[in-house]
Amino acid sequence: MTLKEKIIQLTKETYVDLVNLRYEKLKEENKINDETERLLKEVISMQGTLTLPPSNEEMDIDVYEYNDGSGFGSEVRYLWFDDEEIPIVLHYETKTNAEKTQVTEFYIKTIDA
Repeated sequence: MTLKEKIIQLTKETYVDLVNLRYEKLKEENKINDETERLLKEVISMQGTLTLPPSNEEMDIDVYEYNDGSGFGSEVRYLWFDDEEIPIVLHYETKTNAEKTQVTEFYIKTIDA
């Protein structure tokens, strides 16, 4: 599995945890902190019920390396609420080892509504 594939996998797994309201699990795994949890809950509650897209192909995930080489960002470009696609972006951040072969940190950075 390439690093990009691993980041996409982690992004999808974390999204599923959000859909299933597993905030405590995400905090235990250091994927969110208290501030991020509050923001996520606020934005999600204003939109409705966060749902999974009808198929994996419909989950639009972008992965990019930062210009300064400090890590990677990934984004879920459109979130699904009540089975409808809404233009809200979920931003993740990934840190790796020096060789860029293993993920050392992965967390939700913010959500843009």
